[in-house]
Amino acid sequence: MTIKERLLQSKLLKDFMNPETLGQFIRYFIVGIVGFALEYALFIVLRDILHLYELLSNIMVYTVIFWFNFLLNKFFSFRSRNNFKRQLFYYGILFVFNLVVGNVLLFSGIRYLLVLGFGEGSWPVLYLPKILIMFFIVSWNFVLYKKVIYK
Repeated sequence: MTIKERLLQSKLLKDFMNPETLGQFIRYFIVGIVGFALEYALFIVLRDILHLYELLSNIMVYTVIFWFNFLLNKFFSFRSRNNFKRQLFYYGILFVFNLVVGNVLLFSGIRYLLVLGFGEGSWPVLYLPKILIMFFIVSWNFVLYKKVIYK
């Protein structure tokens, strides 16, 4: 590893290991857990109880979660009090990206598991793709929130 690579890594590590970022991450994590529970519960209700199609359920849930997460992350996680319109604009772009990528991955994941032979009503088909997608979206969102949206 070159000296330049080590310096870059240590700067990135220092940037994400300072007390402010650690506090933001803990608050983000709390909002994420609550948001995850709400998102997943709404998804189950819409899909399993109201019998709506997976993608329609996902779009409806994303709309609710959009406002829930935007407002809690703005005011609680990152304690940002300015640039509401700018932040909402960038958050909206990220929201649309997450919605498109999430739906493509959800559709693909479900179809892939069906091709592998899992039954349509089996646990992996019903739950695994959504859980994995939510994990990845939450991961890249923290970095984008901190560095772009709520900076």
